Amino acid sequence: MANPDSIKYVSPWSFSQRISFFEYLFVFMLIIYAGHAIRFVESFSISENPLGSFIPILFSGILALKWRIVFNKQFYILIFCYLIYFAAISIKYNEIRPTFFLNYAFLFFIVYVAVKALKVNFFRIYESLLFYLAIIGLVMWSIQIMLGGDTLFNILGRIPSLDTFSYVTGGGLNAIIYSVQPTSSSLLYNFPIPRNCGFAWEPGGFAAFLCMAIFINLYFFEDDRKSKIRFWILLAALLSTLSTTGYIIFIVIISFYYLNRKLNIILLLLPVLIATLIFVFSLPFMRDKIVSLVDETRQIDIMVEASIGRELPIGPQRFTSFIIAFRDFRNNPILGLGGKDEERWTAKIGANVSAITGLGNLLANFGLVGFLFFMIISFKTSVLFSRWFNYKWKGLFFFLILLISISYGIILYPLFMSFWMFSLFETRQIS
Repeated sequence: MANPDSIKYVSPWSFSQRISFFEYLFVFMLIIYAGHAIRFVESFSISENPLGSFIPILFSGILALKWRIVFNKQFYILIFCYLIYFAAISIKYNEIRPTFFLNYAFLFFIVYVAVKALKVNFFRIYESLLFYLAIIGLVMWSIQIMLGGDTLFNILGRIPSLDTFSYVTGGGLNAIIYSVQPTSSSLLYNFPIPRNCGFAWEPGGFAAFLCMAIFINLYFFEDDRKSKIRFWILLAALLSTLSTTGYIIFIVIISFYYLNRKLNIILLLLPVLIATLIFVFSLPFMRDKIVSLVDETRQIDIMVEASIGRELPIGPQRFTSFIIAFRDFRNNPILGLGGKDEERWTAKIGANVSAITGLGNLLANFGLVGFLFFMIISFKTSVLFSRWFNYKWKGLFFFLILLISISYGIILYPLFMSFWMFSLFETRQIS
């Protein structure tokens, strides 16, 4: 068995004959759940959404049986450590909530099975599926632009009960493989054209999925004609999202790609890169979005007070959400809230706020214990990938996950947990 430290760049993408349609269906299911654009997959809680949480558990069980997965000591140690945390939280609040323990125990089970069964082929399947979802997104987005206005939105609105099941921001609609926001969502931030949501709950979320696929395409694959075609399709879809976060992550990915392979070229193009960055951030929709984010953070207390007594929660922007969640972390710095939402400072004053930040919610819910676990395992995975696939900056993957986590809570969904927890379960082989 090869030692990862001694592996030079080779292609690990020779699929086992056991890779079948079911493995693709399994990863596709995780993608749709992480996209949470429909209410059926909105929550992984077995008490709040028993049927929705049961399906990924069932799929994981089938995959485990097919691949004859055996649980190793890393999995048992993880469950044991989590059990200690659960006991500490139970003592802190003088309350035992078995469903809280089971929710994350099942999440760890799903991630473990995904990693142990598919290994790095998990990433190949993911990149391949994102490629096709990007094509679908571009086609539907083009149709949306050609029809103009809210025509496509109104057409989807005629599908019975679609509005009831959709969970797209701005009151949009989701048809599993594509989401449409109303025109008002684009006009709110002066976007010149509708934004491409793809299958996700919002364009920025779709951009995060695409950036991860682009990273895999560039760093995990050997360059060939097919991978280049996939790259340009993924990039085109990313550009259509008009996502500030997505553009920033892509610039980081592509900059270090050329630094890793063609240092002399990147040095020559550095003035062009700087000029491009200035131009991108000076675009009206980028500038207005940044200004709106800054303005919103200055009115946190007013916004929270305005949500008191509301039936539906308000969803602040990412930086505002982080600040709101960080107050809960300051109040519970070690163990966090442990999923006890009624202990949030906003809940205590009767406010109805839904913070969207991944890193902020991680700090608020699990305190320093969960934060350090996330940071350490993510960085170990980042180092592992850099060794396996022979690129220079060991912290690149870690930095990308960190950028995504600042904006979105998808880092705590099984799909992205399989990314950053990879090194915890699989450290020795790449085939």
